[in-house]
Amino acid sequence: MKLFNHWYIACKSQELRQKPLAITILEIPLVLFRGINGKPAALLDRCPHRNVPLSVGWVKNNQLICKYHGWRFNEQGICQEIPGLCTQKEDNNCNVLAYPVIEQDNFIWVYCQANNQPKSAPYTFPYINHKGYSSFSWQMECKTSLENAAENFLDATHTHFVHSALIRSNAKRQEVTVKITRQTNMVEAVYLDEKGISGLIYKLLAPGCKNVVSIGRFILPSIAQLEYSTDNNYKLFISLFITPIRENLMRAYTVVTFRWGLPNWLGRVIAQPLFLKAAQQDQEILELQSTNINLFQGEKFVFTEIDVLRPHISYLLRKSEDETTDERVFEKMVRMRV
Repeated sequence: MKLFNHWYIACKSQELRQKPLAITILEIPLVLFRGINGKPAALLDRCPHRNVPLSVGWVKNNQLICKYHGWRFNEQGICQEIPGLCTQKEDNNCNVLAYPVIEQDNFIWVYCQANNQPKSAPYTFPYINHKGYSSFSWQMECKTSLENAAENFLDATHTHFVHSALIRSNAKRQEVTVKITRQTNMVEAVYLDEKGISGLIYKLLAPGCKNVVSIGRFILPSIAQLEYSTDNNYKLFISLFITPIRENLMRAYTVVTFRWGLPNWLGRVIAQPLFLKAAQQDQEILELQSTNINLFQGEKFVFTEIDVLRPHISYLLRKSEDETTDERVFEKMVRMRV
């Protein structure tokens, strides 16, 4: 599914320095570079002259220079110079498509419709840079689809096996009520009546907490998010922003934001390697799934009522791709053991 009328993370801010950077989003080859005052720009990664990738060129005087014949382009993709040409005239055929770009929350965001004024701003991660909260992030690529990546991240029922003892234990399941709510651009599942979570991560990050409310939500175009609140007023947000490179290759940016009862630097030291381990476990199972789907020439899934979010993720993505909306609010309650 290709949802072009949205913002996507192209890279972390620190990845874009003095040299051009080649990035692919939704099968669109892009070149990023910093222009006037270090402001990021995004152009189609193809010189209009002889179609060499502009990303192998360089930046000089805030302009991107093609390595082949030295054509120069500004941040708007307008050709500024053709070396050797005695008289240069304005010619739109000499320009390169430019894409809207914003630098926010230490990420470079690209809107995937060229020469178009976005009607919305990029997603803002919850509580990032708020007083009392601490954040860390990482990124990785995975050979999977957007829907399978989002479902995996939000699916509570796989944690007992893929992340056995790290997140949950199969021997310590408890019966809970799940409230599912789907709105125009998002769906969430709220897990009620949960008396703590059995895994190591919860025990280390929420010591002494007896009750927890966990929420899994999917937000268009490609955000999967877990939210945990405890009886000790601890808060944890794990946001996965999925940038599709092509149909079955995703680049995932994970942002963890938390507040707990001990110094935040200690929380980062404890949590970061554990969350990264969980991410690697998910990457492994998703790529095994993808390989087997290809082997059997397509998905043939069976669903039960405890697959609480996947049908709604697929529904929202289809609606968005068709550029239609459903204003109705869908609600459902499900009992399950987690």
